[in-house]
Amino acid sequence: MRSEGADLEIRYCKEDIESQAAERLVVRMPEGTITLSPSLDDKIHVEYELHGNASLLPSWKASVRRHDRILIISNDRPQDIYTASVAIAVPTCIKDLEVHSMKGEIDVRDCESDILAISEFGAVHIHGGKSVEASSVQGSVTLLNCASATVNTIDGSVKCSKINGSLHIETQGGDIQTSRIKGNVIALTKDGDISVFKPEGRIRLISHDGDIELELSGNFGGGEATTYSGDINLMLEQANVEFRAETLSGQISSPGTTIASGTGPRRCAYRIGEGTKRLHVKSVLGDIEVE
Repeated sequence: MRSEGADLEIRYCKEDIESQAAERLVVRMPEGTITLSPSLDDKIHVEYELHGNASLLPSWKASVRRHDRILIISNDRPQDIYTASVAIAVPTCIKDLEVHSMKGEIDVRDCESDILAISEFGAVHIHGGKSVEASSVQGSVTLLNCASATVNTIDGSVKCSKINGSLHIETQGGDIQTSRIKGNVIALTKDGDISVFKPEGRIRLISHDGDIELELSGNFGGGEATTYSGDINLMLEQANVEFRAETLSGQISSPGTTIASGTGPRRCAYRIGEGTKRLHVKSVLGDIEVE
């Protein structure tokens, strides 16, 4: 068990690690904040904030292992020493980053690498990166300025902005928000809401119980937005789409369009602008509103 009370002390230490021929860096820390940023030279620089038993702190060292071109940094004594924070400066020779945490937060800044970041209960923040995979059970995930990304959460929310390629997001109960995505967007959630602003590629937005909000402007690749019991709100004033909407028991509100009243499904279809791409939206029980 982790030491408490009078035996608990705090210690700060630094370590410089030769990258040698390593191209992949793996970091495994059960707890604490893990921060990664670019190194100014060809070495890996690590700073630790350690909490633990006063008698054990002086002898603690991180485990550093090498296998082929893989370098692994981990805390093999988490029951004795708690890494409250780990800050790592990563040289440009590292092409792949893999970061694991059980309870801690992961923060990756401006590392021009492929990135895999997994935290069970902590948040994940990635600013800059090439191909990114991020997941958390209960923590939120925030991505900015990445080449492409895949995100998975259970209850955590997801926010992604300025992604230059494709984006694939799946959550159970977390809300999803994206903006300025140049590639295709797939957003799937069971109970969460979905908000997508100004996508440029194709979209596939599906929520079972959540609402969907979609704003289109300029370039758009077409696609679909579907929810079972949620409402759908659309901002299409600056779009060029062939639009079709349907709901089984909800209402459709669209300026300048007359929707037949009465029982049964309600549908509408029309063209906005040049109508170069198709957009199909559907809600079984919810309302659909076009602004």
